Amino acid sequence: MLQHLLFAFLAIALPAWDLYATRRLKKNPGSAQKIGYYKSLCGVLWIATFVALITVGFREILTIAPLPDDAAWLFEHAWVRYLVEAAIVLFVGLAFLSYIAVAWKKLNNRPRTYRSAEALKRFEYFFPATRVERQWWVLICVTAGCCEEVLFRGFMLHYLHVSPWTLNLTLALLISSLIFGLSHLYGGISGLVGSATTGFLLGLLFLLSGNLALPIVLHALIDLRMLVILPPPGERAAAAG
Repeated sequence: MLQHLLFAFLAIALPAWDLYATRRLKKNPGSAQKIGYYKSLCGVLWIATFVALITVGFREILTIAPLPDDAAWLFEHAWVRYLVEAAIVLFVGLAFLSYIAVAWKKLNNRPRTYRSAEALKRFEYFFPATRVERQWWVLICVTAGCCEEVLFRGFMLHYLHVSPWTLNLTLALLISSLIFGLSHLYGGISGLVGSATTGFLLGLLFLLSGNLALPIVLHALIDLRMLVILPPPGERAAAAG
């Protein structure tokens, strides 16, 4: 019963709550409200993760050993697996371009321009601006990396593919990725599609590696990019100018 309730929470209640909370934050984007949202989201995700782990089990959620028949398209043909691995590597490389750009500029003593931040102006109400907000953002990223991978990859794939349902593994991955996208509706349709695609690739990495460790680390680092892309408090005025 707890598994059914948790799945319903992740598929329906969490996306609805997050959409409501972010819209409310957008109307009143103060620092206190933003930090309050960060705290609430961390609390909700960690409680849900605890429920998932005690209900299903640590080993069952954190590891996976799919049979070749579970996703024949991925495991039966070496060239398909190589293509998927190449796609994951390309995705990671593109996601980490901001880190690479910062490292290159530091090595060459070139000033930061923060041009990428211009594309994120419509999300100023959501992303961290002050020093305290940035500190909370680190916790948000660690929470998202750990909890969302446990919930949307570990728990959901087990729930949909192993028990109580026995859906095809590929279908289970598609469903879990779509639900992951729905939990990012604050970004609109593009946010849903982008998050669902990211979830699908992280799910494939989970299947190929057999462990959630890599998806957790990558997920956290992808979210932490915002601290590199967005100008720190002392440079915001200069960047705006």
